[in-house]
Amino acid sequence: MKALFDEAFLKTQPLISEFTFTNLYCWKDIYKFYVSSLEGFILLRSGNAGITQFFPPIGTGSIKPLIEKLIKDTKNPFIRLPGETANLFEGNNSFKVQLDRDNSDYLYKTEELKLLKGKKYDAKRNQIKKFKSMYEYEYVKLNSSNAGECLDFEERWCLVKDCDNIEGLNKERQAIREIINNFGYFNLIGAFIKVKGSICAVAIGEKLNPNTLVMHVLKADPNMQGLYQVVLNDFLLNDCGSFEYINLEQDLGVIGLRQAKLSYHPVRIIEKYTVSLA
Repeated sequence: MKALFDEAFLKTQPLISEFTFTNLYCWKDIYKFYVSSLEGFILLRSGNAGITQFFPPIGTGSIKPLIEKLIKDTKNPFIRLPGETANLFEGNNSFKVQLDRDNSDYLYKTEELKLLKGKKYDAKRNQIKKFKSMYEYEYVKLNSSNAGECLDFEERWCLVKDCDNIEGLNKERQAIREIINNFGYFNLIGAFIKVKGSICAVAIGEKLNPNTLVMHVLKADPNMQGLYQVVLNDFLLNDCGSFEYINLEQDLGVIGLRQAKLSYHPVRIIEKYTVSLA
């Protein structure tokens, strides 16, 4: 179904990080996606954990009547709706509109994160400088031949972060395995960093729309200070091309992750909403 989704996204130019074929495919088993079509739109229904929810319809045309009909007919909510769609339901007492801050995306100016100029980025520059003073490292571009090498690093990262006992991280691990195992089938840009011959950081992204790159994976050994900052900065400098913006996806309500993403000074939080029957 990749060609079908790619064509639809090309027409609609999505802003939310969920809407690439890679993301939907790699999370399909976790969300228990069902795909259908109605009135020219692609519909995604999630049946995870016995809870039925719809994702935003994918397509062009009059979207509000379609969402209204499905909510009323099925009594199931729509989740991850971008603000401009959710706003169509404001003031309508039949529906409840709720901000989903934990799943809202962080959008940044690529040039700012490449150059890290000014006082607000002093800490980032210092962390990069410290890492580079302590380690000699190799920056390697990812391809279908070497992507599998990242699986061992993901498992080592998960041991440190206790993925087996943290549901969100365990689900993410499943999705990342899908990305790496199918790397050659997706339109991905990626790289990893090696220190003493061992992978210690990975970055994987892809085109979300003509102006924006979305990052699907950004991981680094948490015991190596400054490595997160180095892998992101090197990736943007070497492989981000002409993208004006970078979407670093959501923080899932994790306090540390939220603080880290805010510390890079996003130009916009792309808010997502849930719309349900009142």
